[in-house]
Amino acid sequence: MTIFQLIMLAAAAFFAYQVYIHIQNIDEDAEPESIRELEEMNAVIQAPSFDERIEEADKVYMDGDIAKAKELLEKIVKEFPSIAEGLNKLAFTLSKLGEDDESLLYYKASLRIDENDDMTHNAIARLLASMQKYEEAEKHYQDAIEIDDNYEVTWFNYAKLMLLIDEKDRAKEMFEKAIEIDPDFDEAKEEVEKLV
Repeated sequence: MTIFQLIMLAAAAFFAYQVYIHIQNIDEDAEPESIRELEEMNAVIQAPSFDERIEEADKVYMDGDIAKAKELLEKIVKEFPSIAEGLNKLAFTLSKLGEDDESLLYYKASLRIDENDDMTHNAIARLLASMQKYEEAEKHYQDAIEIDDNYEVTWFNYAKLMLLIDEKDRAKEMFEKAIEIDPDFDEAKEEVEKLV
């Protein structure tokens, strides 16, 4: 073998070694990233779904730990901010804790997601009535009725608002409308009897 061939063989071996080292470094660098990506994917797959987390918060609430339910719902809303159900449940829980102003903010955020949710309008109206904001409450009852005028609870709640502002004739009509929709609505019947 000539000196030139030896130099060429050494150069080829050197470049082959450099390629081998480079490939080893690529694999070493890529492996932790791949493991991290795999762990992140597994965490997402194993994370409880929105429904599972809401069920857990509901159970905690039903067990009487409203403050803990609030904590759970705040985490859910932070993770799923565009799901109206989470916002509504948090708003309801806040109202039970007497945090009416904050509750109202979450209900209104829910309406920005679904402005045609008559139940949310109902909840806002009840909350506003308890805050003695009767005109605003009435507006939300009217919105709820525009969305669904065949829901007896809206008529009943609206009638209760009318009683608060001493509109007894209107209240009676609304209680009667609730009974027309649901003839077995005993609470509405009792209210009508009080107004006779």
